[in-house]
Amino acid sequence: MTIQDDKRIYGLDALRAMAMLLGIVLHAAIAYKVFPNPTWPADDAFHSYWYDGSYWLIHAFRMQLFYLVAGFFARMLYLKIGERKFIVHRIKRIAVPFAGSLVFILPFTIAPFLYYKYFIAEPFAYEEARALFRTQLLRWNGMAHLWFLYYLLIFYAGMLLFLHKSVQRLVPAAWLKLTFNFGRAPQLMLAVLVLAGIQLAFFEGPVVEVSTGIFPKISHLLYYGLFFVIGYYIHKNAGQLELIAKRTGPLLVTGVVIALGLFIVTVLPAGLTLPLGIVKAGSALQTMLLTFGGMGFFLKYMNRPNDTVRYISDAAYWLYLVHLGVVAGLQILFLQSAVPGPLRFFLVLLITAGFGIGTYHLFIRYSFIGNILHGPRTRMKYVIN
Repeated sequence: MTIQDDKRIYGLDALRAMAMLLGIVLHAAIAYKVFPNPTWPADDAFHSYWYDGSYWLIHAFRMQLFYLVAGFFARMLYLKIGERKFIVHRIKRIAVPFAGSLVFILPFTIAPFLYYKYFIAEPFAYEEARALFRTQLLRWNGMAHLWFLYYLLIFYAGMLLFLHKSVQRLVPAAWLKLTFNFGRAPQLMLAVLVLAGIQLAFFEGPVVEVSTGIFPKISHLLYYGLFFVIGYYIHKNAGQLELIAKRTGPLLVTGVVIALGLFIVTVLPAGLTLPLGIVKAGSALQTMLLTFGGMGFFLKYMNRPNDTVRYISDAAYWLYLVHLGVVAGLQILFLQSAVPGPLRFFLVLLITAGFGIGTYHLFIRYSFIGNILHGPRTRMKYVIN
């Protein structure tokens, strides 16, 4: 990478944090959708299509963008520190937080959902509900929002396997020299076609559902793995970053327009229908446009060091790990409360953010946990302006 390209790392690091923080917004909106997700606390007293639309738009590109940036940084870090140090670094930053969160955070995350199921949604007697709640809490309930770390570890393992000398000797030299320029329309459309093929072959609908089971799904490995690979090759040809940044406007505007059209057709009771295959292909197109448009926006406008952005980027990992139980708990708390419906979503976000930032600053940032999540930080080194 050139010095100019290296400056883009600031924008990409902020982009990675934004992808995680948007997950909090996404989850805060679910309870107030007209069509809430199964097993999620649903607030029947207040719902709006605005939240369905927010969910549709964010879900269309957020995690895809995260894996793209992860692939970019994975290759960069591998080349910078080598295989052994890369493995140690990723174990520290990803595997240890994942394992620790499964033990110490996941039970508190699952508890509100079980409470909602057995005490509110289902007509169980109190004693029966309490027994079911206690029993189910001690069982495996999936990885909830931690699944993204699980798949990320799998992608790292795949990258290390591909880059191992014994495997490299088996790969044709032409493949090793292969590069892409996703700032140009033909290669971006090739990525759209591949993504559309995956969605048509492996997914029932246009929305990619979450997979939280211990056994990874081939569909999700292919789908999210594609974005990891794209990020890898963007780093390999980092000169395209400038071109992607220049095309931010057209990419974002076109992506939002397509997303709005698909939302009207698939979610709103507008009386419009399209063949499922066309909807899936449109979904792939909207995802690529929004992903690259979001990337271009941060490359164009967030490519300078900023203490506030750096602090938020540091905190985002912790906020995402701990937010889900807080979000679901607050949504349940507000179900029968006197809090006006339109305020509930914003209060969920505000309280969750306050809890996350407060616990991060007081207990995590300068502790051994912060060292694991993002490396050591010296007090007062980064001051929020």
